[in-house]
Amino acid sequence: MALFFMMFTPSKAEASKYVLEPEEEETYFRIYNDTAKSRQAARELAKTLNLLNAGAKNELISNYAIAMKAFADSVLFRGDRELQQVREDMAEPDIVERMNQLDAALKSTDPNEWEEAKNSGIFEELDEVIFNFSDHELPSEDMIETLDTWKREGDEGIAATEDAFDFPVEYTSDSSNFVMRTQTMYMVGNAEVEFGEQKLNAGDIQMNFVTHIVKAQGIPDTTGQIVEKPIFKDGEKTFNANEMIYNYETQKGLIKGIVTEESDGIITSQIVKKTAGPEMYMGDNVYTTCRLEHPHFGFRTKKLKVVPEKNVVSGPFLVELNESPLPLGFFFGLFPATTDNTSGFVMPTYGESTDRGFYLRDGGVFLALTDYFNLTVLGTAYTLGGWGLNVSSQYRKRYSFSGNTRFSIVNNLFQENDGSLTVRQDYQIQWSHSQESKKNSRFSANINIANSDYNRNNSQNANDFLQSSMNSSVSYSNNFAVGNVNMSMTAQTRYQQNVTTGEATLSPEGSFNVARTRPFKSLFKKSNAISEIGFTYNMRASGSVTNKPGQGRLPFDVVGADNDPSDGLDDTGRYPDLLLNFGDYSEDFQWGITHELPVSTQMKIFKYFTLSPSVSYKEYWHPFRYDYTFIEEENAVLVDTTNELTRYQEYSTSVGFNTNMFMFYNMKGGSVIRHTIQPNVSMSFRPDFGDPTYDYYQYVQTSNTDTKGREMFRSEGGLVGKPSAGRSNSLNFSINNILELKSGKKDEETGKAKKTMLLNNLQVSSGYDFERDSLNWSDINAGFRTTLFKKVDVSVQSRWNPYKYEIVSTAYDEDLKKEVVTSQYKSKDLLWDTDGKIADLTSLTVSLGTRLAPKGAKKKQEEKLDQMQPRNEMERQMLEQMRRNPDLYLDFDIPWSLSLNYNLNYNKTGEAEPTITQTFTFSGDVSLTPKWKFAFRSGFDFKENAFSYTSLDLTRDLHCWQLTANWIPFGPRQSYNITIAVKAAMLQDLKWEKRNSWIDRNDRFQ
Repeated sequence: MALFFMMFTPSKAEASKYVLEPEEEETYFRIYNDTAKSRQAARELAKTLNLLNAGAKNELISNYAIAMKAFADSVLFRGDRELQQVREDMAEPDIVERMNQLDAALKSTDPNEWEEAKNSGIFEELDEVIFNFSDHELPSEDMIETLDTWKREGDEGIAATEDAFDFPVEYTSDSSNFVMRTQTMYMVGNAEVEFGEQKLNAGDIQMNFVTHIVKAQGIPDTTGQIVEKPIFKDGEKTFNANEMIYNYETQKGLIKGIVTEESDGIITSQIVKKTAGPEMYMGDNVYTTCRLEHPHFGFRTKKLKVVPEKNVVSGPFLVELNESPLPLGFFFGLFPATTDNTSGFVMPTYGESTDRGFYLRDGGVFLALTDYFNLTVLGTAYTLGGWGLNVSSQYRKRYSFSGNTRFSIVNNLFQENDGSLTVRQDYQIQWSHSQESKKNSRFSANINIANSDYNRNNSQNANDFLQSSMNSSVSYSNNFAVGNVNMSMTAQTRYQQNVTTGEATLSPEGSFNVARTRPFKSLFKKSNAISEIGFTYNMRASGSVTNKPGQGRLPFDVVGADNDPSDGLDDTGRYPDLLLNFGDYSEDFQWGITHELPVSTQMKIFKYFTLSPSVSYKEYWHPFRYDYTFIEEENAVLVDTTNELTRYQEYSTSVGFNTNMFMFYNMKGGSVIRHTIQPNVSMSFRPDFGDPTYDYYQYVQTSNTDTKGREMFRSEGGLVGKPSAGRSNSLNFSINNILELKSGKKDEETGKAKKTMLLNNLQVSSGYDFERDSLNWSDINAGFRTTLFKKVDVSVQSRWNPYKYEIVSTAYDEDLKKEVVTSQYKSKDLLWDTDGKIADLTSLTVSLGTRLAPKGAKKKQEEKLDQMQPRNEMERQMLEQMRRNPDLYLDFDIPWSLSLNYNLNYNKTGEAEPTITQTFTFSGDVSLTPKWKFAFRSGFDFKENAFSYTSLDLTRDLHCWQLTANWIPFGPRQSYNITIAVKAAMLQDLKWEKRNSWIDRNDRFQ
């Protein structure tokens, strides 16, 4: 099939990054192959620079060599477009040649070679590499001058000099006085001293250039209050102090009255000794995460050691509340103070379960194995003997991929009401993987697999209990081109399970697709019917295995078959776990393949209309074939199976006719309503593939009462489709309407007229089959979507039957207290002929939904998220989750919000009684005060005339603490949970919690 399309591929390809004109093709591939050569040349140049710099240790040459090696060893992804461009630019053959020339000149003793190389312009070309692969400014003229000096004077000419200081000391102030005798500079008023990455600001600074000691303190204002107190910055760290003495050569100092910040923690100390290293030793301290001048809580300790970006270690400490000591404390403290992932212990929660005993739940270790991967191992233990193990990890490679995994196994021992113990083993596997780089190939995974009782026995999340099914998938796709023909291939495996019944299905799939190709387009300058002829090819292979017997079961009794509906259920009334018992079901694996080849074109007729003829060819491949024989004595059908690949062909033709029409309605004030009408008419033809000449179907009697017999497909119950039986010659038509309002007034901000969608679409469709001997008309489909008052989303879809139903039998219904239809059939008579109406409503779906909030609330929330700057990977992932689900997080700045959703489903067949289902759900939150927030979630079941799952939440912002209370007032998940906890993540275990959860009661199955 690929060869077929290549025959029609034009010889001239469109110019792009990967496909060039024929005359450029040879050059392109030569450049592409030279990419490796340019990086090899840079690698050799880096080696040469390091060798000649071995004795001199010149910093400029060293940094230049590092940049060359970084370029040579770089691993780039599709998202690194700028760096990809650098690599392509440097791959020019003449640039590679000049790099090799420079490398040879540096190794050579011939001065002419050096002169020729340095004047070749190669250093200017390498500026692009330096700019993108170095953290330093390395001007080409400085590099040329340094190498010139080395060529003339050798290592001594470029050797690094050891200065007393690596940087100059700069200072400014409103007024200053230098005392020559003591070599001391006195600075008063807005004084500032800067030495390297360190900066000191104060009202009064004394700096001695002999002892290298700087003294700083504040100055009194006119009222006598001390202002301009010392502020010392060391890199990204900032220290606020009352007084300080600092030696800028040894980097040692003594600081009084200091306030500093480590990660989320704030430390106030009376005196601090700063060492030459990063460590600081502090005396008389208060450690807190509260940012008020008088913090709500803190840990007071006499001795404290701070290791920046690592931890804070204290001696004996007491807990303070509102600066008052409490009889709570410990002999020592260790507080993390890093923004990076750090390994540590995870404290377990403790409590009692009525049917499992006392427990320690979810305690263990967190291991920050690398910057890209971490591992969490948690365990749970119950006094009655139950246990659980939970292993999870997160991984991420920037600009490439990210994901997380989780595996949980639980061995539950439940004590029943009679004192006996019941053992239940549960497991859950979760894996989420997403690709961030924009490559041609993509891999993704979203797996959530568990046994049927896992959520019921182990999850404390009410949403998990409401979940009736789990879906998992793993997929891989790859897009590529052969000539100018774009192709793609995908592979996917889906796993679907019903946690209520235990039914599960594993479905692997694969596909190969050729995008629409127009082989004759290049033969014509203008578009016409021939130039628009396009071919598409699609192949899909499917497989399926399930733990529910009867997949592919035939719609009649089969000789020797077991038709017991309870077949396959275990003692609990569920189907056995598919994955754990996969060997028992592997023989029932089904597969099939579908091929589709549509050919179409289009042309303009009468200037405004589009005519679209098409031909479609399909093949269905099944791995078996049936022969049917009715056995009168058994009142069943004997099915003879032939296991061989069986191909079925199908083809059809169609022609479409459509256009767009516009109508404009002028309103008062200059507003205009535009009415877009999109009629579409198509005619299609398909032969009767149930004809005996094809041998795709067989007429067979299926029971003693079925005297006429029925037409059965030779591969009935197969996984893929089948050719259609019955000749079809149908006319299909639809009309779609769109209404838009263009305001006569221009927007003050944009200066453009405001447009409003009044009606997204209003569509009506139906069809007529000329080949049928009756029931020629198709059902009528009608529906529309719109938004009312810019807030309420409305969607209505309906289906209408144009034929009359004839009643066969009725029965009295005790619940409805009336006769109801028990049997009926659709007659040949149109309702228009019998009852004078066009059609009867058979189904109706109405959806109404809205989310109400104060004006500008959504924009304000988005701006707040944009202002957040994550400091580590954990905060980055939390921010991404908040962006995806902003409604799940409480925002105290938004006074209230309300979401309402109503759904109505109406179904009625003929004269039978209709079935009506209605659901109404609502959720929202309201700020009772600037610090109190109340949230709710509930719904109403009109059939049961009762409220559905209901949850009430109350939150109190306590500045550095937060109180949350959750209450599920009724239903099987009835529970409450009250928590008071510190907001800071580093002190997340500092909390008080009171809960009464359904998971710890013995009524979990009610």
